[in-house]
Amino acid sequence: MARSTEDREVSVDQATAVRKIRFLIDTHHETVPGLAKGIGVLPGTIQDVLDGQSLVSSALVRRIADRFSLPMDFFSAEPQSEKETGAGETTVKSTRARRVETKPVTRNSSSSESELEELRRTQKALVELLIDKGVIQPGEWQARLRRTRVSR
Repeated sequence: MARSTEDREVSVDQATAVRKIRFLIDTHHETVPGLAKGIGVLPGTIQDVLDGQSLVSSALVRRIADRFSLPMDFFSAEPQSEKETGAGETTVKSTRARRVETKPVTRNSSSSESELEELRRTQKALVELLIDKGVIQPGEWQARLRRTRVSR
């Protein structure tokens, strides 16, 4: 009976699926050829999907989900809770972001300008890495910055 739940069609948003496949490859320190070998497809199949030259199929998503022991819903367009909240809502979705945003900003004399500059460079490098890896889009980051500046 477990097979019937695997066979059901899951709507897969192409951009989301590609972003999440890239995320899995990066976080699991996997290579495209290694992933292809692990799921039994040609490396070109995965690379074409990542390059946007082919559409991701539900069969490919199922194989990747099985490889990383993930549910098929991992590749769906967005979590159910985000769909229900609506687009106009400005609340922070992640718990980490909530912790960061709720901490009071305290500037004591021990925070030197060089420490602040180092923090700024580190944050910029991390954001650039996330954008390069396709985890976030530049527009998403800019929108987050605008919301943060407005809410102060």
